[in-house]
Amino acid sequence: MYRVGLVGAGNMGRAMMNAWIDSGAFKSDEITVIDRDLEKVVQAEKEFGVVPGTGIAVVASQSEIVILAVKPQDSIDAVAEIKGNLGPSQILLSIAAGLTLKSMREQVGDGPSIVRVMPNMGAMVRAAASAYAIDPGTAGLKKDVISALLSAIGEVVEVDEDLMNLVTALSGSGPAYFFYLTEALENAAIEFGMPDEVARLLARETLWGAAKTVKETGREPGELRRAVSSPGGTTLAALEEMDSSGFMDMMARAVEAATRRAGELAR
Repeated sequence: MYRVGLVGAGNMGRAMMNAWIDSGAFKSDEITVIDRDLEKVVQAEKEFGVVPGTGIAVVASQSEIVILAVKPQDSIDAVAEIKGNLGPSQILLSIAAGLTLKSMREQVGDGPSIVRVMPNMGAMVRAAASAYAIDPGTAGLKKDVISALLSAIGEVVEVDEDLMNLVTALSGSGPAYFFYLTEALENAAIEFGMPDEVARLLARETLWGAAKTVKETGREPGELRRAVSSPGGTTLAALEEMDSSGFMDMMARAVEAATRRAGELAR
């Protein structure tokens, strides 16, 4: 048996393979991989030394943990191929957006443990924020196995499944919000006369420095914001303009829209 059977070798699959091997969580020969695009499997074998699979059903039957890392529109078909190939001691873990524990359980039966995970793009640099919900199945689930698997790509937290749509909106889609803000800062500076390369450097390093400060100091974002907002100063002028434009309400509506869409995609 392989420790991990990875179904899907796209961006997230590659990020996970890299993190597992680099961190020592799994060895290359403990991972088998399958993808509809055979070139991706070939590339994964060359780059990471993993074992190419010969089909979803075979990978499922030969792996302790089967990880579904396919596009949402392909997930139902992939689970259907897994059906009948998992025993009570195995784990099915899905990172496909919208694929519920209930729908997976209906396909694979009562035995296997099932885990629904929402990671994010930070996995590419081992800085993901992942939340997961579980259905332990008849044999139960050792959570330390899931924690080790996911902590290799970043921070991890367990939640009730009814929060997963909101998790998708907050941390799953969240990197795009920060990319958009950085893009807006760059564009604004360039519009007002700053050279492109200077604007890019300052905006991107500012994003990185702010994130690092929040994470490493442990202080609340509101406290840090107030610390750099001197009365009558430039920062406060900018924040007041953001407030008058409804920045907080806009972000709340954005998260609400993403949560609603996640619910629409659930199946």
